[in-house]
Formats: sequence, C-alpha cells, structure tokens
Amino acid sequence: MSSVVISGDVSGSVTLSAPSTAGSTTLTLPATSGTIALLGSVGFGNMQVFTSPGTFTTPASTTQIKVTVVGGGGNGINSGSPAGSQGAGGGGGGAAIYVGPVSSSTGYPVTVGTAGNTSSFSTLASATGGSVGSQPTGGGAGGAGSAGTLQLKGSGGGTGSSSAGGNGGSSLLGGGGVASLTTGSPGGNYGGGGGGAVNTNTAGTGAPGVVVVEY
Repeated sequence: MSSVVISGDVSGSVTLSAPSTAGSTTLTLPATSGTIALLGSVGFGNMQVFTSPGTFTTPASTTQIKVTVVGGGGNGINSGSPAGSQGAGGGGGGAAIYVGPVSSSTGYPVTVGTAGNTSSFSTLASATGGSVGSQPTGGGAGGAGSAGTLQLKGSGGGTGSSSAGGNGGSSLLGGGGVASLTTGSPGGNYGGGGGGAVNTNTAGTGAPGVVVVEY
C-alpha cells in the first residue's frame, strides 16, 4: 500500500498527488485531526469480447492484460440405430486464463473456435474444444486449456441411451445443452456442449467459444 503523510497546519487547502501505481492511499493528518483513509484499487477498466476471429491491438498505454479463452463445445449425437447405441452429449470447451505483460501498440491475433474447435489469443492463451459424443462409448470428452496462467478442462458430455439422450458438458461459463426424450438442446452458453437426442431426432450443436480481453 502506498501512503502520503501530511503534517503541519492543515486548516487551509491541501493538494494531493496520488501515487501512479495501483493500490490504496492513506492520508495521515496531525493527531488532533485524525486519519482519513481513501480505500480502493485500480484494476482492468476496459473489456473487449471476441465472438469471431480478429485482432486485439493494445493501446499505447497498455502493458498488462487479462485474457479468458474458451474453446467451442462439442456437438451431441442421436442414438440412431441399432437400438442400444447412445445419444450422447458433446463435451464442454476447455478454458485458459492469462494475466501478465504484453507489448503496447501491438496487434495480437485472436481465434474463436466454432463447435468443437480451439480458441486462442496469440500464443499467450489457448483452449481446445469439446469432443463430439461418440457411439457406443458415450459422452464427448471436455476440452482443455493448453497455454496461459491457468488452464481448465471442460466437463464431459453425458452418456445417453436408445431412450434418453445425454446432457452436454459445461465450459468454464456453464451452458451444457439439455437432453430430452426427443431433440437435444444446443449449448446454452459459450463453450457449452450440445445435448444428445433419441433415435434419429436432431441432436444439439455445441456453442461456439469466446475470447474476453480485459485491459
């Protein structure tokens, strides 16, 4: 914590120049006047959300960022034929979070995965998509983060049957598609896996991924 100490006669006006670094600043006045604490912190004040591929260009004053990357959710499948095969749910997309330095005034390529595909922010953060539900082994595997400060796996899809589909797996942001006795629901949030379906009914599609940049 940074601090500024003011001593002497404070009956007149006082001008404070706050520290340039983020944190809390405490103003200590003479004992007869007590202490005034200005609490609070400065974090990332801006956000850009990518739902399709593009480029993030850092502002001239930006040297630190936080990036959250989520891969696309896997598609569900129907139980089809023969009887007894699974209408399994797709796996949830993996996720990666990067917090750290970047170069100012620099373009960073962004990839946003469609269903089952990888999302990435340059080489700093990357996450694979969830797998398609499979027959006859069951729900699709969740994707996984492969770069970044923190890597996370998506949930696997649920195993279905010839009479009931399996739910889609969730990503870091939730959203696994719900199965039903007929048609599977699509992933309900970024990276959510699609729900499975029964017989030849339509299974749910996996939700696309997302890349969120805070700076």
